Parts: sequence; C-alpha cells; structure tokens
Amino acid sequence: MSGRGRSDPGPGVEVRTAAVRVLSDVRGGAYADRAAATRFRGVAGRDRALGQELAYGAVRLRSRLDAELAGLVDRPLSKLDPNLLDWLRVGLYQLRETRIPAHAAVHATVEGARIELGRGAGGMVNAVLRRAGRQGTPEASFPDPDAAPAEWLSVYGSHPEWLIRRWLARWPLADVRRLVENDNRAPAVTLRLLGAESPGRGEPRGADPDVEADVVLEPVSGWPRMARLVEGEPTRALAVWNAVAQDPAASTVVDFVGAAIEGPVLDACAAPGGKAAALADLAPAARPFVAADIGVSRVRIAASTLRRTRSDARPVAMDARRPAIRSARTILLDAPCSGTGVLRRRPDSRWRLSERRLASLVELQMELLESCAELLEAGGLLVYATCSLEPEENEEQVDAFLSRRPEFEREPVAGLTGFAADCLTDSGDLQILPFRTGTDGAYASRLRKGDNR
Repeated sequence: MSGRGRSDPGPGVEVRTAAVRVLSDVRGGAYADRAAATRFRGVAGRDRALGQELAYGAVRLRSRLDAELAGLVDRPLSKLDPNLLDWLRVGLYQLRETRIPAHAAVHATVEGARIELGRGAGGMVNAVLRRAGRQGTPEASFPDPDAAPAEWLSVYGSHPEWLIRRWLARWPLADVRRLVENDNRAPAVTLRLLGAESPGRGEPRGADPDVEADVVLEPVSGWPRMARLVEGEPTRALAVWNAVAQDPAASTVVDFVGAAIEGPVLDACAAPGGKAAALADLAPAARPFVAADIGVSRVRIAASTLRRTRSDARPVAMDARRPAIRSARTILLDAPCSGTGVLRRRPDSRWRLSERRLASLVELQMELLESCAELLEAGGLLVYATCSLEPEENEEQVDAFLSRRPEFEREPVAGLTGFAADCLTDSGDLQILPFRTGTDGAYASRLRKGDNR
C-alpha cells in the first residue's frame, strides 16, 4: 500500500543510525517530525530525504513490519530489546518498501546495529534480514483481506483497529482502503503561492539565479494557487517564491473563508502560520489581522512564517479560551483536532490517538467555539475548521454549537470556483475526503452571527 522509494543506496550507516534513533525518540514520547529535525540536523539533500523516509516509513508501517517480523524472529517481539526491534523495522522497511538494493540495505543496517548494540545484535539483524530477503513477503503474516477486512486494514494497512472500524461504519470498504493507502504514502511537497499582484501564480523573490534554477514547480491541477515541488529542496523553494508549504486541502480552507472578509481578523489557533499568511494575503483590506496561538514557542513558529512571507499580520501569544483582545469581525478557528485527515503527514499520530483522546478534543473544541462566539462582533463571521475526518469533531460539533447558539446560522457557499463540487456538503460546509481527492482531509463551516444593530 505504500509507494516504492528511492533507488539510491544512501550514505550508509550514519543515516540509518539516525533513522533508528528517531524511532527510539518516538517510543519515548517525542513527535516524529521534531525528533527527525534533531537527528538529521546538519544532514542535507538526498541523505536527509532518505533518512526521513526510513524513519517515517518504519513508524508509519509499524504494524505491517511487526506482523512479518513476528514470523522471522524465534521469540515474541515483546521479548526483544526495543532498540534491536527498531533496527529490524528499519531494515525490513528497506527490503519491502524501497528500491535500495538488498545487499546495500542489509550491509549498512547490520553494521549500524553492530556498532550501536554489539556483535550479537548485528548477527541477529543479519540473519533475520537475509531470511526475509530469501522468502519474500509471506501472505500468511497478515489477516485475510476478504475474510477479515478490518483486521487486514489494521495490520497490513498499519492503522489502529478501532479507527478502521469507525471508518468502515461510515464508508464503503473500497473507500476506506483508498484512505489507508493514501495515509501510507509520503505526501508530495506542495506550495500555496502568494502575491496579490499575480493571484494563483505567486511572485519570485528575485533570489540568486543559481538558487532559482535549482527549484522546479508545476501547477497542481484542479487546485488554484497550488504548485508541486518537482525538483529542489523545500527551503530553497521558499527562498525563491513568496509561498507557504501547504496541502491543497488546507489551502482550500483559506479560500473557503474568502477574500470578502472584514477586519479586525483573528486566526485563533494560527501556528505554524501558513493559513494566517495565506488569508492575510488573500484579503489584504481586512485589517488589523491577529495571528494568535497558545504558548510562546508556537507563536514564534507562526511569527517566523509571517516574517518570511512579508505579512503584516501580528503574532500574539493568547489562549483563545481566554482571549486577550476585545472583539473581532472575522475569526478563523482552526481547532486542535484528532488530525485523522493528515495521518500521512504525521506518521506517529495514528499510534498516539485513542477514543479517550478524541473525546477530550471534542470538549476542547466546544470550549474554543464558545469563547470565539462571545468574542465575535454582531454580524461577524466565524469559520470553524479542522483537519479531522470524524463527524463529532466536524458537522456534529457545528450542529451542537448551533443548537446552543440560536444567534448563529450556517452561511453556505454556493460554490468555490475551480474546486470539485463534492468538496461541499448539502449544508454548504467544506469537506475534503482524502479517498476522493488524494490530498489531506479538511473540514470547515461558515457561521454568521446575527446582526443586532
């Protein structure tokens, strides 16, 4: 279900060691992207890309890899040193999910395990990986996809079974299978191009011609203002183009809010700042514009994005449940959520999520909605958004809000120019489903507050 990787055998032991250490960090509670930023600091270009592929892939496909390893190892996996198990996962991932030649993958992985864990561990990794190479992927390692589709999607598809069963209760098996496949593919790097002077195309920064020549973008068909990075590093692309790294689904949320908004504007949960920068660019007359988030570290991330894009939106540290501003005419509440629409971007998040965590997020979203409702001026617009696919975080959350708040009503959008009609629900909400679009998932609802004037 995951795409085949790169053919380059990679830089060897060091990159694989860093990838295994990311797995160890994640086991210890670290987020995969933050662990990778630390472990691959100073590693550039193709080496970094390979290391991240190995680390993220082994985290993402943990259930699939473990199911096969259980038949290759002569003891329960729970009895193995967790660090040794991580080396086996990274090694098997290379054999099954990349085009790295088997001899190169095995050699570098065995050598890394030997250096890190000792000769005995290196010997075991060598034996297990060579056995895996000889026998190929045994179908018996996984549940029967026809007789037990939920179990198969959980084990081979490497998703929590409780989540798979939730999805199967709402969508046909074929759609859930496509969703799982989408989650297990590393996403392309896409940019939303900014620049009011040439909407949908963005504008070069006038960077060094040699830098600009290293960056190749192509339009993403069907998604206005979006470009895919074909060649070059993301950081170099952002140095050349006034743009934000953003998935088409997230970009569509910005367009769903629209250019015809009024200030003051509040992006209540703004970090990492991409939507704030894009919305401030789309609606240049809507000012003042405040990009807020809880905690100084998150605000610094948003502020960095706003500086780089030359935005005049003002970053503010603020808990939206206890706002530090008096009122706003337009509020974007991109609420904390389960993130089930962006599992392909967050390889470890599927293993962190639980039904209990989902319930706590629903409560937090309700608190944030109530606070924003109080803050919003009469006649103002509140746009509630998530990157979740779960109904209690999306349409059910909005329905419950409207039942509590009769002064609000949905404000449907008749259509979004350039977007597929099936991105809008019968109620006029935005709903982007990855199994239909091949993008991330997203949800948004426009809520207009009655004008008492």
